[in-house]
Amino acid sequence: MRLNVMLEPQEGLSYTDILAVARRSEDLGFAGLYRSDHYASGAGREGLGSTDAWATLAGLARETGRITLGTMVSPVTFRAAGNLAKVVTSVAEMAGTVGDAPRVHLGLGTGWMEVEHRMHGFPFEDTATRFRRLDEHLQVVRGLWDPDTERFTFDGEFEQLADAIFAPKPDPRPRIIVGGSGRRKTPRLAARYADEMNSPSPTPADARQLRSALDEACEAEARDPASAAFTVMTGCLVGADEREFRRRADRLREQSGPGTPFGEWLSGLEQSWVVGTPEQAADRLGELTDAGVEAVMLQHLLTDDLDMLDVVAHEVAIRL
Repeated sequence: MRLNVMLEPQEGLSYTDILAVARRSEDLGFAGLYRSDHYASGAGREGLGSTDAWATLAGLARETGRITLGTMVSPVTFRAAGNLAKVVTSVAEMAGTVGDAPRVHLGLGTGWMEVEHRMHGFPFEDTATRFRRLDEHLQVVRGLWDPDTERFTFDGEFEQLADAIFAPKPDPRPRIIVGGSGRRKTPRLAARYADEMNSPSPTPADARQLRSALDEACEAEARDPASAAFTVMTGCLVGADEREFRRRADRLREQSGPGTPFGEWLSGLEQSWVVGTPEQAADRLGELTDAGVEAVMLQHLLTDDLDMLDVVAHEVAIRL
């Protein structure tokens, strides 16, 4: 299993904060660093700073050398498909490759946080309409990046391109990830257009069902299911021992705000997060592996606690 670090910079992180985590993650041998693409707090907190996902990834592309960089996920409502394809291509050129593999991954989703759309003037329609947007974005991005397509034309419900000449073509093409938790539309889109499907915080049982749904969607598209990866984004809270874990848990609960009693709060995390001692964390990752998960994006929410990344790299990873 590949271990990646995942950040939620809309919760007040500066570029300096993100860079510190990226450098530590790369030094520790994590496979990748992913970040969310939001302009407002997902926890509903007002007044927190946020940064643009692709602007910060461009900076990280030049200030790191090996680690994979990507969004988990970019809402298709934020950027026109042609603009997004160009931005990602530019960041991919800045990042270069590791061997023959692209360092930049493009995660795409429908978008879900209505408040940030209203605040910044992005369109926010019903779920079915946003899925149609996602379908068109995937078609357009793939079409513009196709090395065998000299001029690309698309006349859709949301996107219209006429004789588009896209140069330079990204080589290699950035990996495309479709994010979502549904068991019908998301697997179908991933099977048709993407290299990977990523689902947020499933239990091992849910992960097994999602992997099965992706396999079935691939078969319906006459695609080898083995060619479509299934990955998971989930919270991560670990300590080298019980005392250290409890100290971090107390801090995260305080950061999240008062309310639920500690035992009930922790029980909720244990359903789908990677939590506890290194042994407990490795056991959960093993369950996800058995369910067909090939990589995890571990949400690091105590961002200034870089020592927790050391625990994952040195104490958890060796147990897998």
